[in-house]
Amino acid sequence: MDKEKEKKELLAVQADLANYLYNNYVLYTVDEKKEQEIFKEFNKGNGSLSESQYFEKLDALKEYSKINKVEFTKFVVTPMNTVRVYFVINDVYKEDIFLDKVSAETNKLMYTVSTHSGDGPYYIEEKPEKTAKIMPEEDIVYYEGVIK
Repeated sequence: MDKEKEKKELLAVQADLANYLYNNYVLYTVDEKKEQEIFKEFNKGNGSLSESQYFEKLDALKEYSKINKVEFTKFVVTPMNTVRVYFVINDVYKEDIFLDKVSAETNKLMYTVSTHSGDGPYYIEEKPEKTAKIMPEEDIVYYEGVIK
């Protein structure tokens, strides 16, 4: 495959993944001190909160933010010959996923993003209502280097 075609394909994958994230996920953060207080109140089920109260209080702590920027930082071919893409969302949340699943129906890549994961204080979660918008081009920072 020539370099120009490979570059176009790499840019198309990045645009597709950025739009997928933009339409299907949000970021959230929590006040860690308040979260620790809730953990103490619940005390592994032996405290003053019921399980439902515990989860309600934890959910109420979440401060959500839309995905406004996706920056692709690296593409790597793993020893198992799978492509792994690294990216940063909104300059605060780092993630990497494998590009190893293709839909039999559409012949397009399928993305698997781990929800409620991250090193904190930001985490990613599926949107309750998915959208089908196009992420503004200026909000996607493309990786134009080589796949290592």
